[in-house]
Amino acid sequence: LRVITVVVGGYGATSVIVALLAVGLPLSTGLARSEAVVLASMLGFLIYLALLLWGFSVQKLSRLVLGLSGFAAVALALVALLHRHGG
Repeated sequence: LRVITVVVGGYGATSVIVALLAVGLPLSTGLARSEAVVLASMLGFLIYLALLLWGFSVQKLSRLVLGLSGFAAVALALVALLHRHGG
């Protein structure tokens, strides 16, 4: 159950975080959108690795689920906010 949660949940959280980076980097750094998407995609590999390592180090499965859900929810809310206000 932990492996499925880490792999699927980590992938989902990573994809939302990458979307946040792709939207937020052009606004905060002035990067071109295409460069921001490429950079966010490359960083996604490191983010996914970090989430996988963190997921296997967490003691309780409930903390893992809440952590991954929290990361994804915050990133998704920020993506929606950025899209609404200037992205």
